[in-house]
Amino acid sequence: MTKVLITGGTGMIGKPLTSFLLEAGYEVVHLSRTPGTNDLVKTFEWDLKNGSIDSAAVKGVDAIVHLAGAGIADAPWTDERKKEIIDSRVKSAALLLNACKKEGVRLKKFVSASAIGWYPLTISNDVYGEEQPASDGFLGKTCEAWERAADEFNDVAERVVKLRIGLVLGRNQGALKQIAQPVRLFVGAGLGSGIQAMSWIHIKDVCRMFQHSIENDLNGVYNAVGPDTITNEELMQILADVMERPIMLPNIPEFLIRMLFGQKADLVLKGVKLSSNKILETGFEFDYPTLNSALLHIYND
Repeated sequence: MTKVLITGGTGMIGKPLTSFLLEAGYEVVHLSRTPGTNDLVKTFEWDLKNGSIDSAAVKGVDAIVHLAGAGIADAPWTDERKKEIIDSRVKSAALLLNACKKEGVRLKKFVSASAIGWYPLTISNDVYGEEQPASDGFLGKTCEAWERAADEFNDVAERVVKLRIGLVLGRNQGALKQIAQPVRLFVGAGLGSGIQAMSWIHIKDVCRMFQHSIENDLNGVYNAVGPDTITNEELMQILADVMERPIMLPNIPEFLIRMLFGQKADLVLKGVKLSSNKILETGFEFDYPTLNSALLHIYND
């Protein structure tokens, strides 16, 4: 039985991934700041603030899935918050690495989340592949540090995989919950120009991609986005159609969004169009390759 340690195991991706791997016959353990509540999963504790970790968590582990990290959009980007966002990813990886070295662990795989924030946010139709250098902004620098921390695991793992995850779609979760609420209330509208690209992926396909990364000979970085990149206006219209609601209002003006969101405004006013060819070439197949199929499953299943 393959044993997998997951950090961030109770988060938006970690929780369904845990269930997914358990159903597939894996043994799953968690690293968490608090005691676990899942009787099927043993939870070990760590504390990033004081640099402590129960190194027994890595004993006998075949693979680590590193999902831990403070939410990018959960709070204003003060200097303190920016530091927390980076440290929660980089320092947590360093704690894990030290535990592996202390216990003499040799992993088959270290699979780390990353994000499409690696790429420049634009309004263009340029399509980016994994070879694109990191952007110069805060998100690009965050992802670069995040992936560099993951690469350190080449010392203790046969292969290191980094998944640059796009907008994750799940019912009543994450960004989709916020996007769907005004549509449900008949006040849905596009944001800014509405032509900004949105690279997304269904939550189940994310979980399947992590399993695919563990079980196959993947190595390096892959875009974890569906093949059907759409614009913000297209997202709103398809979502409205699936929810059987009209889109009657004009797009929300850019100046108003910048007033409301400050530094984070570009997260919704701009976007990036990404290629999923590299992950497809490994034999991965999307269960939800189109936005329409993804949203129909989420809201009508």
